[in-house]
Amino acid sequence: MNGRLASYLRRRVGMQILALLAVLTAMMQVLELLDVTTDILERGQGVSGLLYYAALRTPAELALALPLAVLLGTMTALNALSRGMEITAMRISGMSLMQLLRDLLPVVVAVAAVHVVLLQAVLPRVEIELKQWWNATTPPEPATEPEKETPPLWAHTRDGAVSIDTFSPDGRQLRDVRLYSQQAGQLTSRIRAATASWDGRAWQLEDVTELRIEASGVRVTHEKVREWRSNLHPEEVLRLGLPRPYLSTMMLADVIAGSRVGSQPLSYYQTALYRSFAAPLGVFIMLLLALPTAITPARATGGGAMLLALTLGLGFLLFDGIVAALGSSGKFPPLATALTAPLLFASIGLWRLRACESL
Repeated sequence: MNGRLASYLRRRVGMQILALLAVLTAMMQVLELLDVTTDILERGQGVSGLLYYAALRTPAELALALPLAVLLGTMTALNALSRGMEITAMRISGMSLMQLLRDLLPVVVAVAAVHVVLLQAVLPRVEIELKQWWNATTPPEPATEPEKETPPLWAHTRDGAVSIDTFSPDGRQLRDVRLYSQQAGQLTSRIRAATASWDGRAWQLEDVTELRIEASGVRVTHEKVREWRSNLHPEEVLRLGLPRPYLSTMMLADVIAGSRVGSQPLSYYQTALYRSFAAPLGVFIMLLLALPTAITPARATGGGAMLLALTLGLGFLLFDGIVAALGSSGKFPPLATALTAPLLFASIGLWRLRACESL
């Protein structure tokens, strides 16, 4: 295919992907704002608070919408070209689906690059910023209401397991901190501090009680102040309060190596690490699933080809999510968790391409 025609196809498909991405992101924004508007207004944040929240949530919604936008954008663009007989003319001139795939790859590579930047650089930062803002704007509980019982936060640090009762909105002030140290699977000490304050280099523990288990018995010591240098930083404290925090590949590798704090089982981070490498494959698979719609005449099958591609695309997202949940819980090997869905649906996509070539 000549360069001018390839550029035309990329432009048509790329513009349609952008349009669908905008629509899907806007829909998710509206649904989420409907859920949180009352809460934000009750915090006294007004319209500016709504806009700020929406801006910080946009990267996550873009990352979620990108694969589906590639599927829908490619399908609708190619279907429009097919109805206009442009695809038929290209086929008569000798174009194959594999050539079409090669010519559209630059579009999907660009989309995958944006996806990687969002997951690796943007989301880990804006997630923490949103958490800080949300904590800082949370109104205090009325004095007449009983204090809500909340479970402590747990983290695995290089010094041992740590539990934190509560923390300040910026994560720099902790209350009721307990550090458990072990050797050979046996508890050797427990340190409890009433409060902990971050001074920029270390935590300053106050009202400290240490219970140390020794061969001769249990020894208890008390200190007013103790410095605690740890790989637990205020930013990590804020992440502990998030159910499924976004971590970059480097962050995940650090957690697995033990140099960064984690709060989940090791299998969770191993699965997330492998999946971070496989994440860009999702947009390529969506392209594979959408391409057969280019040569299926709409008048012959109606929307059947598009419906099949959409079903396969949604099936990929659903199946990938189920496998990811199994891997995160340790019931499926991490590497297999990352590759099972992409390999299965890539095979389906390639098989459909070859089958459609004979039409």
